[in-house]
Amino acid sequence: MPKTYLSLDIGKNQTQAWLFMQRNGTWALQGSSSVPTVIEGDGTEFRKNIQTLLSQIEQSHEVRLLDDRGQITNIRRLEGAPAFIGLTLSTGKPIRTAVIGLSEAYSIAPLRRLVSLFNCEVVLEVNLQDNLNATAQLERLLTSDVELYVIGGGANGGAQKALKAAIENLRLVYHLIPRAVRPQIVYCGNQELAEYAQSEIEAGIDMHLASNIQTNPGEEDPTLVWKVMLKAFERLRLQQIAGLAEVVSDLHTRVIPGDFSAGRMVRFLEQSSENGKGVLMLRVETDSVSVIAARDQKLTGISHRLQVDDEFLEKARGFSSQLTDSNSFATYIYNRALFPDYTPATLEDLSIEQAWARIRIREALSALQKLDPDFGYNPSLGLMRAYEPIILSGSEMQRALPHQGLMIALDSILPHGITTILQDEQQLLTALGSLAPMEPLLAVQVMDEEVFTNLATVVTVDTPASEGQKVLQIEVNEGEQMPRLYHKIQMGDLKRIETLANSKTELYLAPEDESDVGMGIPGLGGWVGVMDSKVGVVIDARGRPPHLPVDEIARAEAQRNWLWELGG
Repeated sequence: MPKTYLSLDIGKNQTQAWLFMQRNGTWALQGSSSVPTVIEGDGTEFRKNIQTLLSQIEQSHEVRLLDDRGQITNIRRLEGAPAFIGLTLSTGKPIRTAVIGLSEAYSIAPLRRLVSLFNCEVVLEVNLQDNLNATAQLERLLTSDVELYVIGGGANGGAQKALKAAIENLRLVYHLIPRAVRPQIVYCGNQELAEYAQSEIEAGIDMHLASNIQTNPGEEDPTLVWKVMLKAFERLRLQQIAGLAEVVSDLHTRVIPGDFSAGRMVRFLEQSSENGKGVLMLRVETDSVSVIAARDQKLTGISHRLQVDDEFLEKARGFSSQLTDSNSFATYIYNRALFPDYTPATLEDLSIEQAWARIRIREALSALQKLDPDFGYNPSLGLMRAYEPIILSGSEMQRALPHQGLMIALDSILPHGITTILQDEQQLLTALGSLAPMEPLLAVQVMDEEVFTNLATVVTVDTPASEGQKVLQIEVNEGEQMPRLYHKIQMGDLKRIETLANSKTELYLAPEDESDVGMGIPGLGGWVGVMDSKVGVVIDARGRPPHLPVDEIARAEAQRNWLWELGG
C-alpha cells in the first residue's frame, strides 16, 4: 500500500482531517473531511466525534484507521494505518498565563512574544524590578487563577536574588492551591538557577526547563523554549478536555496549538523565499483573529479576541456598504457573539458582518504591532513592511466570496507596494505544520502543487496627489495574439484588471513623478509579471489612509462601488 500521513485539527466549530498519500515518491493531498467539534461532557461524545471523522476518511480512501468493530484503537496494531498522525488544537479557552521576569524590555516583552503562539492570555505580569516585597508578590500570584507560569530573565551568570525569591513564591503557589487541573511552570531564565528552580518548586512533570530565552542582553531566541512550551500546552489540554488523552494515546501522537502549527509553515515559506520579504497569515474565525508573521527568520504571532464596545462598533459601521443605524448594527453584532454559527440572511446582515471583520483584523494587527515593534503595522497607514505573500484563512474568509474576502483584507491590512494575496481555503498550513517535523518533504511537495487559491495581485499607489489627479498609467500585455490595453489611474481609484486563465499577464507600470508603486523610489516603474487569479490585478490608489467620504450615504455608496469594481 502507498505510504500515508493523516493530520487532524480540532477547531472552534469544525474538526477536520486531511489525508496525504505518497505515490511514486511524490506526496499529494488525497482527501479531507470534517465534522462539528464537540469537546464538552465526559469525553464520550468527543471520542465518538473523532471516530466518525476517521470513519469518513477510512471509507473514502486506501487507509486503515479503525478496528474491525469501527472503534478507535491502538493505531500501531492496524495494518495499512498512516505512518504518522498529526494532531492540532485550535479550540479551547485561552490559557490563563503569568509571565515573570527581571525587566520589561529584556524579560517581560520576550515572554509575551513567546506565549502568544500558544493560545495564551496573559492575565498577570510580575516585573521583579518593581520592588514588590515577597508577600505582595505572593498575594498577586495566589489571586490570579493562573494555569501557566512562565518565568525568565537574567543573563546566564547574572543576578539571582530576585529570581530566587520568585521561585520560592512559585513553590508556595503550586502546593497551596488545590486544583483539578495542575498548573504548568516553564523556566527559561538564568541557567545557573535552573536546577535550583526544579528542586525548589518540586512540581514533577508539571515543571519544564528550557534554555535561557535571553541568549545575550537584548537578544532573544524563542525557538529555544518552544519544545517545553509545547509540552506544557499539551499537559494542560489533556487535563482540560475529557477524552483527549485517550485519543492521543491511541493515535500515538502529540497535540500542539493550531496557530503554532501554521506558524511552522509560515516560517518555512519565509525561509525558502528568495524575494527578501516576509510572509503573513491571517486566520479569521468567528470569535478571534490570528495573525502570524515571519520575517528575517523571526516568527511572531497573536490570537486576538476583540471585546465589543460602542467605539469599535461605530468604527466598523463606517465600513458597511449598506446604510445601517447604530442600534441595528450593534444588535446584530451582539447577537452574532451569542450565536457564532449564524449565517447572514440579508445584504444588510452580510455588510455588517464584513464591516465588523475589518475592525477585528485591524485591532489584531495593531495588537501584534504592540507585541512586536518590528512587525511594521500602522493603524492609519497600514502594513508598512513588505510581506509576500499574504495568506488569508479561517471560517470567516471561507464564508465570503473571493472579491468580498479581498476587499475585507485590503481595507484592514492596507498593504503597500506590490504583493500577492492568497487564500488557504483548505486550512492546509495548519495540517502541514503538524506533519512537517516527521516528513519535511511532504510539506514541500504539497505546497509546490499550488494548493493555495490566488486571490489577486495588489499594486498600491502611494502618492501626495489630490483626488482625481492622474497618478499612474498602465499598459497590459496579455500575449502576442491579444491587443495591448491601457489604463489611466487617478487618485481615489480602486481598479480591477482581469487576468487570463492559465496564462501570465505582464503590466507596465508608469507612475507619475511623486507616485510610489513599490519599485523602490517614487516615479520608478517597469514591467511586472502576474499569474491568473480569482479577482485579477487590483490597483489601489485610494490613499493611505483611504479617502472615505464623511457623509454616511456617500460613504456606503463608495463601499458598494469598490465591491462592484472587484466583482459585484
